[in-house]
Amino acid sequence: MEKLYDYILQKESHLGLMRAKNEDRVIALVHPEEEQIKLLAVADGMGGKEYGDIAADYVIQKFGYWFLQQSKTFFSDLLKLKEELLNLVTSCNQHLISTYGSGNVGTTLTLALVLLEDTIVLHLGDSRCYFYKNGEIRQMSEDDSDVWLYYQYHYVKKEWLRYFSTSNVIHNCIGISYEICRPHIYIYPNSSYQTLLLTTDGITDLITDSKLQRILREENIYNVSKRIIYEAVFVNQNLFVPDELRKCHFDRYIVPVKGRDNASIVLFSKFNF
Repeated sequence: MEKLYDYILQKESHLGLMRAKNEDRVIALVHPEEEQIKLLAVADGMGGKEYGDIAADYVIQKFGYWFLQQSKTFFSDLLKLKEELLNLVTSCNQHLISTYGSGNVGTTLTLALVLLEDTIVLHLGDSRCYFYKNGEIRQMSEDDSDVWLYYQYHYVKKEWLRYFSTSNVIHNCIGISYEICRPHIYIYPNSSYQTLLLTTDGITDLITDSKLQRILREENIYNVSKRIIYEAVFVNQNLFVPDELRKCHFDRYIVPVKGRDNASIVLFSKFNF
């Protein structure tokens, strides 16, 4: 097949400055038979659970093995692919619960399957998917968290959610129970983006969407992933709880500090498109 575009594919993960272990896992694979087909994913093991890193590792490996085992012709049927991805989530959820017990292990998953003409995005939890094109960034996933509901229904600014003490409490994941594993899945044409970002909340708790956009506009694309990790882990972002938010009394508010969590990113960017 004629080559559609050149690209770069990057993945970065950092322990942070306060955690004893990294419970994030990332993957960025190119199909061995067709380089235009790619699998990108981030998984953030739930820090409050004993086996968060094991859950994230298992899920990422499960999807990676599945991807590499398929022939390139398998990736031509969108409806079949959606069904396969949803079945994989169910299989992972059942395995983790049967092995470690209900309520003991969980992970987020945000995944992008890049095909020849479309990209399938699958999402559970509060890790995020962003599209960037023409100098503008858009979040393509919605956080499965209680604080996201404040943004949706109570007119709280999205940039303020990082200040809620309960911002890391999610209600959708793989591994905790059968009832709260409800994957979202979307299909977008590849023309929707020039650059695709997958990030864990160790980045988005510190780096605002506007700053992500500014980095993408100003930084050489080859340095973007490292720059974002560096900003989240080592740079004081000068965040403060806005007075307007303090007046709302929705929650006990906190100020995120640099490097407080594991920080991970996968970046895919196209050229000559």
